[in-house]
Amino acid sequence: MKLARGLALAVAAVLAGCGLQDPYPLPSDPPGAATFHPVSVGQSVSETVLFVEAREGVRLEIVSAEAIGQLEGVTVDFFASPLTVEADGDVIIGERLVPLAGTKVDALADASADPPADTVGIVAEMTASEPGRFVLTAVRLTYRINGAPERDGEGIDVVVTICADDPAPTDCDDETG
Repeated sequence: MKLARGLALAVAAVLAGCGLQDPYPLPSDPPGAATFHPVSVGQSVSETVLFVEAREGVRLEIVSAEAIGQLEGVTVDFFASPLTVEADGDVIIGERLVPLAGTKVDALADASADPPADTVGIVAEMTASEPGRFVLTAVRLTYRINGAPERDGEGIDVVVTICADDPAPTDCDDETG
C-alpha cells in the first residue's frame, strides 16, 4: 500500500513538471479572434490583444511585453488598459491607456461582481514605417505573481494583422497579401 501511494505521488510530481502547469495569466487556448486593418504607412493601429484577470488571492505585476510575429518594418508599443465601467453600465477596455511596466492587477474583495472590475487589457499600438503585411501573433509577457521572481510566458487573445501602403490599401483580410 505504501509503495503504491509513493508511486502515485512520484507520477503526480513528474506530470506536474512536464508542462501540466497552469499558464496563468496567459490564455491556455489559441487566440479567439483576429483583426485586419488597412492603413497608410505611418498610421497607428491600437488593439487590445491580451486580457488579464486577477485571481482571488493573487497579485500580478506586469513587468514588460514583447511583440512576436512578422513585424520587421513595424514598431509595436504596449500599454495597459484597466477595465472601465461607464455610468450607463457599459464596460470598456482599450480606451484608457496607462504605462504597461509596473501595472498591478489585484483581485477585488468582491469577486462575485459582474462584470469583474479586476480585468486589464494589454493594448498593442502598431505603426508601420514601410509598406507591407505585418502580423502580431503572440505577446511575450514578463510578470511577477505575489512578488515572486520574474516569469516569462507567451500568449495572445487577438491576432492583429495590418496591411500598410501609401496610400492605404482598400482592404486587409485573410486573402490580402
